[in-house]
Amino acid sequence: MKAYLDIETDRQGNVCVIGIFCEPGGFVQFYGDDVTADNLEQVLGRAKTIVTFNGDLFDLPTLDKYFNLDLKGACSSLDLFKVKKNLGLRGGLKELEKMYGIKRKTAGIDGYKAILLWEKYVKKGQLGALKLLLEYNKEDVINLIPLEEIFTRRLEEMKELEKLKEMNEMKQLKELSNDGAV
Repeated sequence: MKAYLDIETDRQGNVCVIGIFCEPGGFVQFYGDDVTADNLEQVLGRAKTIVTFNGDLFDLPTLDKYFNLDLKGACSSLDLFKVKKNLGLRGGLKELEKMYGIKRKTAGIDGYKAILLWEKYVKKGQLGALKLLLEYNKEDVINLIPLEEIFTRRLEEMKELEKLKEMNEMKQLKELSNDGAV
């Protein structure tokens, strides 16, 4: 089973929101006091692969530090940030979403603004800020699904092009050898 994951942290690096999508369970989200190792393990317990964007450098190490969970050891990791680099693409998640026409209701919000939204909720009790933060996190998670599909197609296209290139080179070598040049 695959699990798509994204976290939000506060200024001190404490995990304040975790969003996870996995089939057949669907989307689940934890925030505040519900951000616990037990809740995380309950949802990710059957996951074979965790899909993230920059998760190998941020989400997974942060969760390991915060909960003492070795998710990278327990599951394989598919970090779409690394896949993006292998495809020769630039930009963060939001730029890639725009590039590929993946819709987002929370356009304009980034990681820093997410921290500010959490602070508005915690310090001032602004439920609207929490609602917006949770929607932002959900879109970060859910949008990984079409992005992974797009990247998979691009990788397959690259492999096909490599095969065609190899076949063309072999054909040229064969023609040269038939002409007696090799």
